[in-house]
Amino acid sequence: MRRMGGFKTRVSRPGRYRRPLLIALGALVCSPAVADLLTAQFAYRKGDYERALHDYRELAELGQPMAQLNLAIMYSRGQGTRQSDVNAYAWATLAAENGEARGRMLADELRPLLAPGSEKIANDIAAPFRREELDARLMPKIEDTSREACGKFTAPRMGYPPGVGWNVQGNVFAEFVVLPDGRARHARILYGVPVGVFEGTVREAVLHLQFAVRAPDSAPAHCSVMFRFAALGQDASDYPGLRAFVSKTRVKAEAGDVPSEEMYGMLLEGFPQLGRGARDALPWFLKAAQAGAPTAQYEVGSSLLHGIGCRCEATKGEVWLRKAAEADQPDAQVTLAQYALRGSPDTAATEQAKLWLERAVKSGNHDGMLYLSALLAATPVNSLRDPARALHLLEGVKGDLRGDPAEFEIRAAAEASAGDFAQAVKSEREAIDRAAKLHWDLSSLRERLASYQNQKPWFGSLLAL
Repeated sequence: MRRMGGFKTRVSRPGRYRRPLLIALGALVCSPAVADLLTAQFAYRKGDYERALHDYRELAELGQPMAQLNLAIMYSRGQGTRQSDVNAYAWATLAAENGEARGRMLADELRPLLAPGSEKIANDIAAPFRREELDARLMPKIEDTSREACGKFTAPRMGYPPGVGWNVQGNVFAEFVVLPDGRARHARILYGVPVGVFEGTVREAVLHLQFAVRAPDSAPAHCSVMFRFAALGQDASDYPGLRAFVSKTRVKAEAGDVPSEEMYGMLLEGFPQLGRGARDALPWFLKAAQAGAPTAQYEVGSSLLHGIGCRCEATKGEVWLRKAAEADQPDAQVTLAQYALRGSPDTAATEQAKLWLERAVKSGNHDGMLYLSALLAATPVNSLRDPARALHLLEGVKGDLRGDPAEFEIRAAAEASAGDFAQAVKSEREAIDRAAKLHWDLSSLRERLASYQNQKPWFGSLLAL
C-alpha cells in the first residue's frame, strides 16, 4: 500500500544550478554486496575462481542469466571446481531459457559430449531453478495495486535548511507509514541528493503530510514520496533534461547494466511526471536484485511484504529482504526487525529484531538507531530492556527528529523504565503537545501518560510498524 508522488519545494530567490543533478543520482546505486555480478567478474579476472564460482552460483540460483552462463563456462573449464560437462550443460540451458543466446550456443556444443543418460541428470540439476520453480519460491506476481494506494495528500510549503545555498537543488526519496488518522509517521530516507543536505527537512515535512482519514481499525498504509528541491527560475513541472536522462538510463538498463536497471526502476516509481508506478518499476528492480544489488533486493522484498505493485507474499519478501540485509543494506535490516516485532512478539522474535537493528546501528543508520532506541526503552522482554542505552542512542538522532513526538515518546518510556516517573510525565506531555500540533490521534499517547502518572512503566511498540 504505497503511493508515489512528487513534492516540490522552491526557494524564494532565483538561481541556477549548472551541475548535472540527475546524473549524480547514478552514484547512489553502488552499494556493498555479498555477491553481485561486478564482484564476481572482478574475482574471476584476478584468478580467484573459488570466489567467482561461489558468487556466480548465488546469482545463478536467483535466475540471473549472465551468472548462469558464466557458471556454465566455469564448470566446462573446471575453474574453481571439478570439470563437469553435465553441470555446465545444466546451467547453460537455464541461461538459454532466460534469454541468454550464448547459453544456447554453449549447450549445443556440450550436448554431444554428454554420456548416455547425462542429459536427464542435467535436467534434474536445473529443475529447482527453472522459471516455474523460481516463480513459486521467489518471484513477485506483478499486479496493479493502485486501488490500495495511500491516496492524495496535502503538504506544507517548505523552506531550505539553514546554511544551504539558494542555488542548491536536490531530491529525497522517503518511505513512511500513514495511520488511520491520516497522518504520516517515521520517514525512512532511501536516498538523497546531495547526501546529507535535505534529509532532516524531509523527515520534518513528512510529519505534516495530510492523507484521508480511514476507519480506526485500518492497517497502517506504507507510502513513498519523492521530495524535490529546486530554485525559482527552473522548470516548475520537471527537471531540465529529465526525459533525456530517463531515455538514456533505459537504454543502458535494457543492455543489462545493473546500476541502470536499479536507477530506471527508481525513476519509474519516483517521478509521477513519467506516468508510471510501482507495477512498472518492480520488474527492473527484480533484474537488479537477481544481479545482487542490495537496494534493489530491498525494494523487491518490501514490495512483496506490503503488496506494492505485486501480490502480497510475505514469505517471498523475507527471502529478498534477508539477502539484502546480509549484504548490510540497513533498510532491509530495519524492515526485518519491524517484521519480527509485529503483533505480540515472543522473546526469540524480539532478540532477532534486536540483532538486525544492532547491525543497522553499526553502519550508522538513522532508522536503526531510532528503532533500537524505542525497543530498548519499552520492550516487554526484561533481559533486553536498557533505558540508559536507549537514551544514548536517541541523542544520536534527535537532531533529525525536529517536531517529531517520537523523540519524547521514547524518552518518556526510557525514563519510566528507569523509575524516573516525574520526568517521564514531563516528556510524555511534550510528546502530546507535539502530536496535538500535528493533529494526531492522541489516545495511545494519553494511555502512556496515565501509566506514568500512576508510577507504572509502559511496555510495547512505540513506533508504528
